Amino acid sequence: MRQRAKYGIDAPRVVRAYIVFGVLLASPTLKELAWSGSSVVPAPWRIGADLLAALLLAWAAVMLWSSLVGKLRVRDRLVDALALSGNERVLDAGCGRGLAMIGCAKKLTTGKAVGIDLWAAHLSGNNPDAARANAVAEGVADRVEVETGDITQLPFPDASFDAVVSMTVIHNIPSRDLRDQTVRELIRVLKPGGRIAIFDLWHTSRYMEILEGAGMTVREIGHHRLWLLPGRSLLAENPGRRHPSSN
Repeated sequence: MRQRAKYGIDAPRVVRAYIVFGVLLASPTLKELAWSGSSVVPAPWRIGADLLAALLLAWAAVMLWSSLVGKLRVRDRLVDALALSGNERVLDAGCGRGLAMIGCAKKLTTGKAVGIDLWAAHLSGNNPDAARANAVAEGVADRVEVETGDITQLPFPDASFDAVVSMTVIHNIPSRDLRDQTVRELIRVLKPGGRIAIFDLWHTSRYMEILEGAGMTVREIGHHRLWLLPGRSLLAENPGRRHPSSN
């Protein structure tokens, strides 16, 4: 029996903390309900603790849903927007455990999906072995390549990919200049006529500005609220051989 792919829980320590503190805050009420006794905690304090517990547990539930369900739906929309025919070479910039890379690989026949990352292990347990294991679990191991590298300085020649995808990655780069450089790197490695699909939580207006400045046609393909944060998906099409602008 083939093992299921595991794409991880985003910010797992935060989710765990919300659940633990939520249960602790609700414990006086839970004990009272379980043993039908009177609580030693004053009612106003207990009510306040219960409200905070409910908020923390609800937030944990939203984060779990976003990690296990919501981001798969966003991935599917991005991959569909790329309109892959099957023979393309596709880059997943900041692939993590391979969610978008594998989604693209499922659309390929003779093509290849390449994932690259610096592997921040504290983010959902990201590591290359996990990405490769997920590719095996999804039955696309022969259609993927996993590499270690910096998306601000991609180790690929110009115009080496037919399509590029990036999900919830670029905003993690703290410097605006490096974020700008990353978007220009995505443009640099894209072939004429290729497409770039990006989903991110912040800075998407700036990404659009850089993409359009490079001569690409850009449109929104959706708004998504994951982890209670508003995100936006963009699709950019490269009509020719023009290099990224330096603005």
